[in-house]
Amino acid sequence: MNLPDDWDKPSLDNKSRCDSFLNGTFEYTGILPYRLFVPECADAVPLVVFLHGADAFGEDNELQLSMHDIGTVFADKEWQAKHPCYVLAPQCKKGKQWSGLLDGNRVCALVKDLQGKYGNIDPNRIYLYGYSAGGIGSLEILKYHSELFAGAVPICAATGWRDLQALTKTPIWLVHAADDLIVKASYRTDLGLSTHLGSRDIYEELRNVHPDLHYTEYKAGELKDEYGINPHCSWVLAGRDEEVKEWLFSR
Repeated sequence: MNLPDDWDKPSLDNKSRCDSFLNGTFEYTGILPYRLFVPECADAVPLVVFLHGADAFGEDNELQLSMHDIGTVFADKEWQAKHPCYVLAPQCKKGKQWSGLLDGNRVCALVKDLQGKYGNIDPNRIYLYGYSAGGIGSLEILKYHSELFAGAVPICAATGWRDLQALTKTPIWLVHAADDLIVKASYRTDLGLSTHLGSRDIYEELRNVHPDLHYTEYKAGELKDEYGINPHCSWVLAGRDEEVKEWLFSR
C-alpha cells in the first residue's frame, strides 16, 4: 500500500508498548495471528478488541501495533493504572477484509477462546474499536455479534444499508474528519445517499432511534493544519480523546 507523505507515524514510545504484547495464533477455518496485552490484575477486567486498517494488512503479527500508536493506546501505563484491561490486536491477511463474514466470525471466535483461557475477562465489558478498514469491520461485526460487545468506537468508518438498524443494539461513538477523502464522512449527494454511509450519514440515520450513539467530526483542515497529518488519520486525535475512552469504559 502506497501511503501519502503526510501519513501518521508511530511515536518513539510505541515500540516499548508493542513489546509488552504477547504473540499468538488462532485457528478457525484458517490461521489468525494476534497480539495480546495481559494486565497485571487478577480482578475481572475488560477486554478491548482492536482492528487495524488496510495499511497494516499482512502476516508478520507486528504491523497492526507498530504502524500507529492507536493500537497500543489502552496498553499505556497511565491508562492501565486507571483501567487495567486486556487488549487484543489480531492481524488481517492481505486480500481479506475485517468486514468479511468469515473474518468477522473468526475474530469473535478468538474472543470467546480467550475468555476460556483468561478467567478474569469480564464478559459484560468487551469493547471494540478500529480505524479505516478496521472501523468498517467493527460496524459489520456489530451488526451480527452485538451480544458480544458492550461498546464500540469505529474511527473513519463506513458501512452499507444492509442490517443498519442492528447497530442500534450497541453503544457506539463514531469519529471522522470532515475532509477525509479516503473514507468519506458523508456519501450524500444532491440525489441523496449512495450505497455507502460514512460516519456522519450513519449518525444522521440512527440518532433518533439509537439509545446511545455519539459522533465526533473534526473540522475540515484541522488534522492537516494543526497536526500536519492526512485528514484520514483521525485515529490520532481519537486515541488522545479521554472523553471518548472514558465513555467506552463506562459501558
